Amino acid sequence: MANNRMGSISDHIKKTPWHLWFVALFFLLLNIFGLYDYIMVLDLNEAYFKSQNFGSPIITYFTYYPLLPRIFWTIGVTSGVITPILILMRTRWAVWLAFVCVISLGCLHIITFGFMNRWNVFGPWLSLFDTSIFLLTVGLYLYCRRMSARGVLQ
Repeated sequence: MANNRMGSISDHIKKTPWHLWFVALFFLLLNIFGLYDYIMVLDLNEAYFKSQNFGSPIITYFTYYPLLPRIFWTIGVTSGVITPILILMRTRWAVWLAFVCVISLGCLHIITFGFMNRWNVFGPWLSLFDTSIFLLTVGLYLYCRRMSARGVLQ
């Protein structure tokens, strides 16, 4: 009986690839920074805006930030922080939450770039940075799907 337990624990550990830890910790750190940014921006923290060299157009942009993009941003940030934790727990719920994150950030991009003039307010550097975060999140979703298909996320 003890051998069966040791065997299954050993199999469980062997099934977890090293990159799962790297990916999960990378995205956890990335999304914790995103959560900090979210809190500081929606709080309209002047010291934070100064530290990021955000000028008055960006401050004005967030001062009158509408409810719908705020909802998508909240869902994106929350699911972005929880997804890597679920990856570390090796649960397939990470796939679904990563999908929710992609959809919410995609909707946020459509609204802010399409209807709120985000490119002109933030400029190309910040706009491309935000877009790269979105593309990384799509990559995370695809990674979670792959790990689920391989049986790593159960």
